[in-house]
Amino acid sequence: MYRLTLLRLIAFVWLTLGFAPARAEAPVHTRLDVALDQVRAMVAASPDAWGLSVTVTDREKTLMIATHGYADIDRRMPVTAETRFAIGSISKSFAAIALMQMADEGQFDPDAPIERYLPDFHPRSAFPPITGRSLLTHSSGLPNYLTDVASMRYLVAALDKIEPGYAPGDHFWYSNSGYQLLGYVAEHIDGLPYPLILQRRVLDRLGMTATSPQIDQRLRAAMPKSYVRAADGSRQEAPWFPYLAADGGIVSTAADMSRYARMLLARGATPNGRLISAAAFDRFATPVLADYGYGIEVLDHGWVLAHSGSIAGFQAYLNADLGHGFAVIFLANGPIDKMLRDRIIARLTKAAGGEPREAAKSPPPFAEPASFAGKFACGDGGGLTFEAVGPDDLALRQGGALLPLTRLARNIWAAYLTPRGPRAFVFFRDGSGTVTDVSEGVANCAKAAPAQPAPKAWRALAGRYMAHGEEGPGLRIFARHRQLMMAYADSNAPPIPLIEDGPGHFRFAEPDWAPERLVFDTVIGGRAQRLTLSGVPLYRIDLP
Repeated sequence: MYRLTLLRLIAFVWLTLGFAPARAEAPVHTRLDVALDQVRAMVAASPDAWGLSVTVTDREKTLMIATHGYADIDRRMPVTAETRFAIGSISKSFAAIALMQMADEGQFDPDAPIERYLPDFHPRSAFPPITGRSLLTHSSGLPNYLTDVASMRYLVAALDKIEPGYAPGDHFWYSNSGYQLLGYVAEHIDGLPYPLILQRRVLDRLGMTATSPQIDQRLRAAMPKSYVRAADGSRQEAPWFPYLAADGGIVSTAADMSRYARMLLARGATPNGRLISAAAFDRFATPVLADYGYGIEVLDHGWVLAHSGSIAGFQAYLNADLGHGFAVIFLANGPIDKMLRDRIIARLTKAAGGEPREAAKSPPPFAEPASFAGKFACGDGGGLTFEAVGPDDLALRQGGALLPLTRLARNIWAAYLTPRGPRAFVFFRDGSGTVTDVSEGVANCAKAAPAQPAPKAWRALAGRYMAHGEEGPGLRIFARHRQLMMAYADSNAPPIPLIEDGPGHFRFAEPDWAPERLVFDTVIGGRAQRLTLSGVPLYRIDLP
């Protein structure tokens, strides 16, 4: 009897002091001092001029806040520990936490049709109803982002016109639109504006006193300027705009985000009681599709919760290692170097006794202009000849003259004022990095052999399309290997092959269930003047 009582006492002390399996509860801060010094050095050595804040916390307190760079580059105003950054899509997990509170209260059922909470939302669909769960896990079949109505309640009506292409829960397709709907669900349940719901249910209870639940005019002077790296590699100041929706409207500080991270490390518990129940947190942190739970990525077999964020030039990243008991938060008013981010996380993970994940690879460098030079044969019997002009420039040979080109992106060059109008040349490379072919409009020209001409009907579609407004997007449409292609005009991301669904109607070729749709219409002068991307209207503009 005495031995049994002693064993029970030892077990009680073991669990009370956190001595669970070695991975789960071993103290972290005693083994992180050297690693924290190395992280500070890595942050200080960042080559970027914009601001970066890196915060490390354990389950009890903030261990480190390291800052680098400027809140305003031109005025040389440094970033500090108190600088307020927009956190973008990390806001999604806040929305999920608030809704799981409502689930604990019996007000929200993730498995119920979403129309129960949004009576004005009734999308056309041959499939079972969209549920809260499918919205929380990005598996609803709705498109990603309707930029023209983002953060506006009209989104509810706009999505009514978009028919999902698969049953909820069948596939993962990241959808900001879905999370905006979830904010309106929360409003219907609580009878309050979503930012106020977030303030009362999450921010106030965590003591996040320097955090705002929305981006508004009051904050503009208090926030740093933000910056983007354009497709040509240059630095540009990003536009500012207000934002209130649940998919990305939070502005926070290093210290406040560490408070949020500690709640995650404690699986929903706080010093003042649970924010959500243990059962609700388990559902929140259980992956459904593509390692994604409710507003959060779930990695390393459930030991790590992570999410990135990006809005209006601001970038952020949250990595909460529940197993080793530490979290690291990155906040920036410009692009975050993914290699630096992953090196910092790996160093901290190793110090905590874990196995670091593979770090992101650096993007390929911009190739020298000479690598684009050469003769290309086109399917219509014509050809293109490009010549390097010095170490930095490329030109198109036209008879005895050279037409200077401007670099727009890693593999895109352009000419603006020409007798043929704006001209954009999109180059492609093989696995060894050698240029193999180039597309101009619907003409695809290759070095090895003439490429087959694209359908003549596509001539009306090729060109540059833009949406007015701070968020764009801008698209470039062209053909390659008899396939119509779409590329984001402000990005170095690979072009997306399209498949025709009918006259003027296209969808993504891969994955074939992607919900995004392109519709061309309004032909004037032989060219389509409007391209509607999943409900967002874009208009032809005479730029390359």
